[in-house]
Amino acid sequence: MAVRKALIVGAGRIGAGWKWHDDAYTHAGAYRALKERVELIAFVEPNAERADAAEKKWGVTSYETLEEALTSWKPSVVSVCTQPEDQIAVMARLEADPNVEGVWCEKPYMGFPSKKAVQINFMRRGDPVHRQIAAGGSHFKLVVYGKDDLTTRCHFDDLAKWWKCELDYRPFNGPCAYLITSNHDHRFFDNGGVNGGECFRNMLRNLLDHLDFGWPLWSPIT
Repeated sequence: MAVRKALIVGAGRIGAGWKWHDDAYTHAGAYRALKERVELIAFVEPNAERADAAEKKWGVTSYETLEEALTSWKPSVVSVCTQPEDQIAVMARLEADPNVEGVWCEKPYMGFPSKKAVQINFMRRGDPVHRQIAAGGSHFKLVVYGKDDLTTRCHFDDLAKWWKCELDYRPFNGPCAYLITSNHDHRFFDNGGVNGGECFRNMLRNLLDHLDFGWPLWSPIT
């Protein structure tokens, strides 16, 4: 099985670990962890400071434009780690590229239905404990204490949708925490409740499994 080539669009915190303490909690870190299946070849980053930092940190080239990177490397997997408002333009260009098969896109997804395999990085879907709860089919309430912003709330809107449960979101200006409660199950998840590095690796692994073996995506566009 050939090693796929991967490109990351956006060399900020989630893409490249810009000013961030945990490289495992990044797209670049997940690619490096699965290097036997996929090779990180380049970044696209117009900000010179972030581009330079990503090149030094990960030892790959950075391009100012998406067009340059796609033409130079012809990747089959692309991570989209831009601001949500930039996703539509990026996705439109990836949609037209015959070499791109899979896209790993940060949430919240603001693009459009795609013919490509698109995995949205709702990372809790990659956590074994959360997947076990989803498979259990229990009826319960999800109570969340978290920041009242789009990038935080969308995680838990998705979690409630995935678990098919009631969501009680309580704005809180601090580290997020949440609990599930029912007649049979009470669990508390402090400060997000997941190993971010493991979740990122599992989400990427699932996308690669989809491309290589046809397995279902855990977090497709819906």
